Amino acid sequence: MAGLLLHGCSRNHDKGYVARVDQSVLTERELVAGNDSSGNARRQNLEFVNNWVATELLYQEAVRRGLSDTDEIQRQLNATRKHLAINTLLDQELFGKDSTLVTESALLDLYNSDNNEFRLQEDVALLSYVLFSDRDAANEFRSTILRGASWHDALLRVRRDSFVRPTLLQVVDRHYFTKATMYPEELWRLSRTLNKEEVSFAVATDAGFYVLIVHGLKHQGEMPDWDYVKDELRQRVLIEQRRKLYDSLLARLRAEHSVEIRLEPADSSAAHK
Repeated sequence: MAGLLLHGCSRNHDKGYVARVDQSVLTERELVAGNDSSGNARRQNLEFVNNWVATELLYQEAVRRGLSDTDEIQRQLNATRKHLAINTLLDQELFGKDSTLVTESALLDLYNSDNNEFRLQEDVALLSYVLFSDRDAANEFRSTILRGASWHDALLRVRRDSFVRPTLLQVVDRHYFTKATMYPEELWRLSRTLNKEEVSFAVATDAGFYVLIVHGLKHQGEMPDWDYVKDELRQRVLIEQRRKLYDSLLARLRAEHSVEIRLEPADSSAAHK
């Protein structure tokens, strides 16, 4: 069925459309716009064309029965038009100004405020780690750091060594972890025993051999690092600034228009009869 529909459409390609139901046509531009960039193009075309044809057949039958212009349809259309227009307005007045609404000073003020809301509900560690498939490679990486190389210099040496490089399976650089997000679990336990910037021994796991370093540790009840909470701070400030803009917009519009609210019928005596 799908193949027949698309084949029939291709014969009309030179007439400016790829599908037609009576006087309604589907253009090639609409076909391209209706598909995404993933998947098989022919399969997407088949699905889109068949869906379009089915929609047109059903719509034209609804029109024939007089169902397209009822009071309820018009009410829904007006409501949809109103919501779309309002959303466009708010995009311009609120969401289109995100880049100017949040300043670093506003974020710092919120961060430095005595706000228990941001205090940690659990311990958080800032860690880096590497995973090797070979124990000797992991131990040599650790030894390089113990001899005075920095973490990144030791990692650079591994990546430049064509013999050792294939044993390097994973690199995580300065990432925040909690007990729930740290896997394998023994890495979290090990991180609690290390001093700041102390490199661990090679930890044997089913995945390979881990070497990790702790850059910082914050305990439950403490204020988190700036980098850990910055995105949340930005979102809080953004929501608050949008709310202020919204309130300001409504206040200005109320001043420019005549607004009357009646909670009781105009003829109150009639309402009691």
